[in-house]
Amino acid sequence: MKLCFKEYPYKMTLGAMKQFKQATNKDLWCTLLQFMENFRDNASLSTIARMQKLYEVVDFETASHVFHSLIRAEDSSIPLVEIEDAMFRVGWLPTERPGDMSEPWPLVMVGLANEISKQFESDTSEAKK
Repeated sequence: MKLCFKEYPYKMTLGAMKQFKQATNKDLWCTLLQFMENFRDNASLSTIARMQKLYEVVDFETASHVFHSLIRAEDSSIPLVEIEDAMFRVGWLPTERPGDMSEPWPLVMVGLANEISKQFESDTSEAKK
């Protein structure tokens, strides 16, 4: 996952799900699915309206716990405050900055949710063989 010019390792694990639940009283899978669905369903809106809809599904604090829970599954030395700072710096609206290292946190989360979904789909397909 790339957030504010830094690449973070991450992994969806039961531990990440439990940590997220303890921090937010929400389900991590459900939160990511709602975010993906909202992004897809609002594709026809303007950028600002679409980002606002995403923010209504997952606010800044909840998003910071999504990222932190998934990152801690791979690297427990990364503090929550570092993730919050990175999210604050990239903001919530797309910019003209080149590359994908400074995407706004909602777009990072959409990409992350899609990657996790594909990973589970692939893992399930491999298990069936």
